[in-house]
Amino acid sequence: MADFVITNRRTSFLPYALPSIGEEEICEVADSLRSGWITTGPKVKRFEEQFAEYVGARHAIAVSSCTAALHLALAALDIGPGDEVIVPTLTFCSTANVVRHLGATPVLADVDQNGHISLGAIEQAITPRTRAVIPVHYAGQACDLDDIIAMAASHRIKVVEDAAHAVGSTYAGRKIGSHGIIVAFSL
Repeated sequence: MADFVITNRRTSFLPYALPSIGEEEICEVADSLRSGWITTGPKVKRFEEQFAEYVGARHAIAVSSCTAALHLALAALDIGPGDEVIVPTLTFCSTANVVRHLGATPVLADVDQNGHISLGAIEQAITPRTRAVIPVHYAGQACDLDDIIAMAASHRIKVVEDAAHAVGSTYAGRKIGSHGIIVAFSL
């Protein structure tokens, strides 16, 4: 084994995902604190309207995280004990955890060479108890929504997109969030 010498070693901390915060952001935070509206109010309403317009959706609801959004979406679909929800094998644990939290069963479906849930694996995982599928737009790359939506419709199951990685991503020339199904984002 060859020896090697490290040269030009860092002496200061290298931050991961350093935020870009300028005077405009600081002023907005101070204005919010002075307004008395911390978690709801006119700024949240304005954000929801602007975000819906940005992605091309009819509505947007701000919650604390993509996990909370996925939970809310599945609860709105009345997913619960006895139900199954298909999720990809490559995802953050929240995608499956929200299914369990509602008392339903997450069913893992393999991903394709692009890291997206495989249409064939979804079809193999469908049972009479399947109520939904959660495709994940992994690393900003959109899943093949046309095929997933068509397959889900043919089996009468719902599609809830996990778009935690996909703010600003597009599919078929339109932003993720504009395809007429439930989409959960993360900021």
